Amino acid sequence: MLSSRRLTMLAISIGLTFSIAFARAIQVQVVESPKYAAAAYDQQIETRITLAPRGAIFDRSGNPLAVSNRAYIVHVDARTLTDTATVATALAPIIGKRVDEAQRRLEAILEDRKSPTPTLSTIVAYNLSPQATSQLTQTLRSLARGGLVVDETWARVYPYGPIAGPTIGFVSLQPMGYSGVEAYYNAQLSSPIGQRRERSRLELLAITPTHSGADLVLTLDLSLQTYVEARLAQAIQDTGASGGTIIVLETQTGAVLASASWPGYDPNRAIELAGSPDARLLRDPAASDAYEPGSVLKVLTLATALELGQVTPQTIFTDTGRLVIHNKRIYNSDRGRHGRVTIEDILAHSLNVPTAQIALEMGAEAFYQRFRLFGLGHRTGVDLGNEASGVLRTPSDPEWSRADLATNSYGQGLTATPYQVINAINVIANDGVLMQPYVVQQWRATNGEIVRKQPVPVARVISAQTARALRQVMMRATRRGTPRALVKGYPVAGKTGTADWYLNGVQQETTIVTYVGFLPADDPRITILVKLDQPQSSQWSAPTTVPVFHDVAERACQILGIPPTMD
Repeated sequence: MLSSRRLTMLAISIGLTFSIAFARAIQVQVVESPKYAAAAYDQQIETRITLAPRGAIFDRSGNPLAVSNRAYIVHVDARTLTDTATVATALAPIIGKRVDEAQRRLEAILEDRKSPTPTLSTIVAYNLSPQATSQLTQTLRSLARGGLVVDETWARVYPYGPIAGPTIGFVSLQPMGYSGVEAYYNAQLSSPIGQRRERSRLELLAITPTHSGADLVLTLDLSLQTYVEARLAQAIQDTGASGGTIIVLETQTGAVLASASWPGYDPNRAIELAGSPDARLLRDPAASDAYEPGSVLKVLTLATALELGQVTPQTIFTDTGRLVIHNKRIYNSDRGRHGRVTIEDILAHSLNVPTAQIALEMGAEAFYQRFRLFGLGHRTGVDLGNEASGVLRTPSDPEWSRADLATNSYGQGLTATPYQVINAINVIANDGVLMQPYVVQQWRATNGEIVRKQPVPVARVISAQTARALRQVMMRATRRGTPRALVKGYPVAGKTGTADWYLNGVQQETTIVTYVGFLPADDPRITILVKLDQPQSSQWSAPTTVPVFHDVAERACQILGIPPTMD
C-alpha cells in the first residue's frame, strides 16, 4: 500500500495538473478569446481581385476596334469539388463538351490536388453570357453541389473580327496583352487591380476601388484597312502565294494608315488558337518576320553613292553582266549584259552587277554606316509588340566577306522586316529624313487627360537635294520598268524586289517578291509596301506585286482625299 507521504504527493500532482488545465481554459476562453475569434472570423473572409474594364481601342475616326464587355468565367475550386459526375452534367453544355469529357477534365483537376504544388482554382469556361451563366447557376443550386465558382469579369471583344487583327493583338485571360498594340500598350490599357473583401459571399466588408484603363486612338483608317485586307486576300488567291503583307505609311510622319498580313487571325478566337497548331498565326509578320528584301534595296545603295558624290544621275557605267568576288558569281537577273548604263537604267532593268560594283568601290565602312542610318540591322521602334531587328552583317562579323558587300547592295544576304523595308525607302520620299513608324496617335485617360504622340524624326540620312534627285530618277525608271504601277493623275516612284525563299536555312525553288513605292512622287504623301511569299503564278515581282500596288495606291488616294498633281 502507498504510504501517506506518497498519497499526499500524488494528490498534489493531480491538483496541479487540473489547476494548470483550468488556468489554460480560462486563458483561452477569456484572455485569448478575441484572438481566436478573429482567426475564425478571418477564415470566413475572402479577398477577391476586381477589375474595371480595359481601355478601348479606336481607329483614327473613332470606330471601335477593341472594347470590353461584361461577361462571366467559371472556374473549378478543387477544395470543394467532390461529385464530378453531377457537376460534369451541368458543366458539359456550357463548355461545349460531352459529359464524359467534362468529367475527365474535372477528375484531372482533382488528381492535381494531390501534387506537391496543386492548382486550387482552374478556369474551365470564359466569356460566358449572362443567360448561360444564369442557367449554370440555377442548375448547380438545384443540384446542391459545390466545386464550380462563377465570377464576373470583362471580356475583350473585337467588333470587326480579323480586320487589323495582327496589328491590334489580343488579350489573355489574366488579362494581359499579347502581340500588337495590346501588348505594347498593356500598361496604359490595363485597369489597376482592385480588391473586394467579403465574408461567405454574403457580407461585403470593404472595396478597394479601381478604374478603367486608358483608351487608345490608332493611326489606322478603318476604310483603307478594310480595302487593303480584301485586296491582299485577292492577291493571295490570284497568285497562289502562301502569305503576304501590305503596309501604307503617311510619308512625312511615319503614321501607319493600314497594315495587313495574310494569313491573319481573329483576335476574338486568339485564346482558342493559342492551344492549337495554328498558334503560329498569333503574331504580326509585318513587324516580327524578317526576310531578304531583294532589289528594292538598290535604291539605298544608289542614294548612298549619290550622297557621297561617288555618282551622279549622268554617270555612265559598263555592265559586263558578270562579276566574281571571293568565288561568288554575280549575274543580272536576266543573265544579260547591258553595256553602257546610268543609275536610271540600273533601276529600270534592276541590274545587280553595276549595283555591286558601286558598293565595292564605295567600300564597306561607308556602305554599312549608311545602311544602318537607313534603319537596317536594328528595330524601327514601331509601337507594336515583338518587333524583330533583322540581320545586317558587317566586316566585324567573322563570317563576313566582300562578297557580302556585293550581294547586300542589291538586298540579298541580309534580312529586314516589312516595316524596316518600307521605312528605309520612305527616307527617299521624305526628303532624306528617317521617321519612326507609329500606330497609336493618342490615348485618353479616365480623368480626361489626352496624350498625343508627335511624329519622331530619327535621323537625317541623306540631304533633301539627294532625295529629290533620286526621286526624279525613280519616276523615270518606273515609267520604263513597271508602268503597271502608274496611277492616273499621280506620278509614282517605286522599285521591285525578288529574293529566294529559305526554309530552315535551305534555299527553295520559290521566291519572295516585294514592291515599294510612293506618290505623288513630286510631293509624296503616302508610301506603300506590297510583299508576297512564294507566288506560284510568277516568281517575279513585276507581274505579282505591282498590280496590287497600283490598286492600293489608287484607292488610298480616294479614301484619304489626296488630290492629283498632274493631268
